[in-house]
Amino acid sequence: MNGRRPPSVSRPLIVGALIGFAIGAPLRTSAMPPFAQAYGVKCNVCHTQVPALNTYGRYVQRTGYSSLDPHVLERAVPVWVGENLNYDVNGSPRWTPGNLAVHAVGFLGDDVTYHFQQWIWQNNAAGDLDTFWMTYNNLLHRDGHLFLGFIQAPAPGPFNQWMDLAPFATPQITVGEHAYELDANRWGAKFNYERGSLDIEAGYMYEGETASSNWSASTDFANTDKTFQYKVAYANPQYPTEAGVYGSRGSFPLAEGGFDQYWSLAPYVERDPTYGFPGILAIYQFAHDSNPGFNTLPGGRLASLGPTPSTAQTLEIYEAVFNQGMLSYRHEWTNALGVLTQSANVDFSYPLARFLRLYVEEYFVPNSKPGWAGTIWWTTPLNNVKNP
Repeated sequence: MNGRRPPSVSRPLIVGALIGFAIGAPLRTSAMPPFAQAYGVKCNVCHTQVPALNTYGRYVQRTGYSSLDPHVLERAVPVWVGENLNYDVNGSPRWTPGNLAVHAVGFLGDDVTYHFQQWIWQNNAAGDLDTFWMTYNNLLHRDGHLFLGFIQAPAPGPFNQWMDLAPFATPQITVGEHAYELDANRWGAKFNYERGSLDIEAGYMYEGETASSNWSASTDFANTDKTFQYKVAYANPQYPTEAGVYGSRGSFPLAEGGFDQYWSLAPYVERDPTYGFPGILAIYQFAHDSNPGFNTLPGGRLASLGPTPSTAQTLEIYEAVFNQGMLSYRHEWTNALGVLTQSANVDFSYPLARFLRLYVEEYFVPNSKPGWAGTIWWTTPLNNVKNP
């Protein structure tokens, strides 16, 4: 869950309204999302706090779900639905109840897995594609996984699934005309090699979530941002600490013609909150753009901004509170074209019921009052577990 948020209003009033909606929302108390439902386990087997993945959940994701048993998953129907009620104090409108999505995950035979998410209704308008990939998993003694479709770029797991409402600023840093998409779902292919504690990922991506329509963007290859992205990490699914580097090398088309050739590199460390210690996510990213755009001079002449370095940093600390809740604090710094920008957010999330979760965030951005937002998220499968 990621989206930049908001200046305070009557906080007790709105939190009360959110909780009131949660209590009145329809529930189906005999089912869980398909994986946990089929195995009969709780969500915390794979999640630090839904939707944020723990070290084992990230391993399941990186292997395209092939580390699970396809015959066990047959116990559950692979389709579920989700609905978000969002409040944004700076939004227009502030309330957006129109966020309905359909999801499907599972196996096609023993060697092919898939994940699909389509927004039926998104921000009170017709929805677009969120995720759509298939993976072939019988490569290099089943340690290799080839993903094709609208996929997550090689990057740390929190970029794709996290409990904060605000998006990450570091992988989305903008340098001139070029907005990096290091955390985006994009069309393309990637290969993941997962063996023991070794995680190696490499992918070639084009177009992305900034496209006007993600379905039509699948064929829009000629004049788009094209990127080779990679990740190498120590990521043992049995230990809480993951550390590595991710990076990119790409080409971005400029509005006035020509291309910006760019690259980025970022070491990171992620540790789950275990053994009495809080969780931590720390990233330092540096990048270079050969030509991020142009300045307009007197007389209408254009002057290139020239080769430009940039840096970005993320530090987040998070800890379990009130038994099942999660409290987190994130601070980020970006420095592009000589402009240093800081942002921060404090988030709290809590499971109100089996399929119902509350997320509340207060955030801080330059030249603005602190703002806040909230989300109620309801998800449920379409039926109960079949008998084994």
